[in-house]
Amino acid sequence: MSNTEGEKIRIIDIARLAGVSAGTVDRVIHERGRVSEDKKKKVEAVLEQFGYEPNMAARSLASRKDFTIAVIVPSYPEGSYWELVYRGMERVAAELKNYGLKVLFSRFDQYDPASFDAAAEAARGEGTSGVLMATHFLPRVVEFSGELDSAGIPYVYIDSGIEGCGNLTYFGGDSLVSGRMAAKLLVNDTGLPDRVFVAHIKFARKDISLQMQTRLDGFTGQLSEAGYKGDIDHLELDPDKPELSTRTMHNYLRTRGGRTGGIVLNSRIYQLIEIMDRIAEDVKAQVKLVGFEAIPANVRALTEGKVDSLVSQRPELQGYYALKAIGEYLLYGRAPGKENLMPLDILIKDNAPYYLSF
Repeated sequence: MSNTEGEKIRIIDIARLAGVSAGTVDRVIHERGRVSEDKKKKVEAVLEQFGYEPNMAARSLASRKDFTIAVIVPSYPEGSYWELVYRGMERVAAELKNYGLKVLFSRFDQYDPASFDAAAEAARGEGTSGVLMATHFLPRVVEFSGELDSAGIPYVYIDSGIEGCGNLTYFGGDSLVSGRMAAKLLVNDTGLPDRVFVAHIKFARKDISLQMQTRLDGFTGQLSEAGYKGDIDHLELDPDKPELSTRTMHNYLRTRGGRTGGIVLNSRIYQLIEIMDRIAEDVKAQVKLVGFEAIPANVRALTEGKVDSLVSQRPELQGYYALKAIGEYLLYGRAPGKENLMPLDILIKDNAPYYLSF
């Protein structure tokens, strides 16, 4: 008998092949009751032969144990990157509820480090079985991770990995590679630009996240390999101060001249476009822009020809798999690989209408 091509081996089949009762097989699978070592080895040999895994719901019901997963993610506006991540997590949370797992979401303001502390505090409850967290505010994340290590609570990172920590796994894009891809897209058609700028939207340059810094490293490294010798200018723009931001952008483009390449390191290139829309066409005529993440506002800017290309790491899929991984680990100890990198998709105006992020 084979457990391939859609045929599922039954407990009664395992019992027959192992020469034991169905009740013995059930006790071995669900780790309850007493089973002799000899019978246990016979059952386990058959289980291994057929790659048998118990149904998640059945395993949870058998163990009679409930789990609580604390999820710590940024709050978000409608249509944003983190809304898509959250949407993927919601799908898993609905599935896990049937298996005895409860998911509690704590949100923080990604511009306020103290709000991460409050979200982490909410996740410190006695009933917390596992944690899934976004890795903003690096020192705070490392400190909280150390607490979880000491308490023996498994945790998963999303968005960026952190070396040297005891996280169970990480789900996200390869930030260094995505930065290199952005640089290649910038020079692909028109060659090396005369000057390049990085627009920091709301974040000051000194406050950018680990993910953004890694993308910047990949971006600048690839430009250098391509032969770019000029400076990389950093512009700090705040959409909440539209007049000041527009003036800063206009003055930069007007005074520097020539072919210009620009990039936004997070998912907010649509907010740069809102600023660029207020600048005269002749001033921005030779600007080529590359951004990240296929959120609705970015895709709209892409299809309208205001952004040249996007690199996206499928945020919904990222959220879905990250939460599913810790759920499966808690249910039956299946540990995922240490690093799980999302596909990196390239979107241009031509293929954007056909792109499905999840």
